[in-house]
Amino acid sequence: MKITVTGRKIEITDGIRDHLNKKMEKTIADLGDAADVHVALSVEKHRHFAEITVKTKGFTVHSHEETNDLYASMDKALEKIEKQLRKHKDKAKDLRIKQGSNSKNQIQN
Repeated sequence: MKITVTGRKIEITDGIRDHLNKKMEKTIADLGDAADVHVALSVEKHRHFAEITVKTKGFTVHSHEETNDLYASMDKALEKIEKQLRKHKDKAKDLRIKQGSNSKNQIQN
C-alpha cells in the first residue's frame, strides 16, 4: 500500500505520520499492496481539514472532514473511509453469492 501525506499550510511531523500509519494499519490493511492512499491535511485559523482518497483496483473512495482538532479530523475521515470500504466489500460479497446461486440454478435446470 502506497501512502502519500500532503500538508497544506502545515508541516507534517513524525507524530502525525505515525498516527496515520497506526490507524491505517487497522482500517485499510486488507486492501493489499494495490491500494494507493492520499491524505491531505490543511489548517485555516482554527479549522483543521483532513481529506483521504483511497484508489484501488476497480473503485475509489473519498472522505473529507473538518473539526477544531487535527487528530479528530483524521480519525473521523478514516472512519468514513472504513465505512465506505465495508459497504463496497459487502456489496461485492452479496453479488458473488447471487451469481453463485444463479449458476447453481442453471445447472439444476
